[in-house]
Amino acid sequence: MKNFNRIAPAAILLLIVLVFTNGCKKKSDDPAVTPSFTVTSSTVQLQSGGEGLQFFAKCTNNDVAIDHISITNPSSVTLVREYSGKSFLKNELFPMQESDAAYVKDAGTWKFNLVGNRTADGAAFAVDATLVVSK
Repeated sequence: MKNFNRIAPAAILLLIVLVFTNGCKKKSDDPAVTPSFTVTSSTVQLQSGGEGLQFFAKCTNNDVAIDHISITNPSSVTLVREYSGKSFLKNELFPMQESDAAYVKDAGTWKFNLVGNRTADGAAFAVDATLVVSK
């Protein structure tokens, strides 16, 4: 009985420590990672003459639903493209303008703020990205 009285508290303490350490570990497949976006562009001819840009993005680590994207050109003019929660799969390339539209080509750093939710758990995000455009 004396041995039991010495071992029981130590065993209970060990069990509590094991429960806390295993319960606090982050799972490696945790979908709670902030979405990461890659932004690309292609140069197109504008109907009015001159060069224009079409931008494309893809999320490289999550399926996402995009609410809107704010696009700021190098002259600090901001335009907003509405998506109203449209879903895109991981690595799916999506346009940041209508298919028949383009932005006037302006050399410099373009800034993008992508706002939406992760599809897996509905968690909101707002992610900034940039793309440097040369003439």
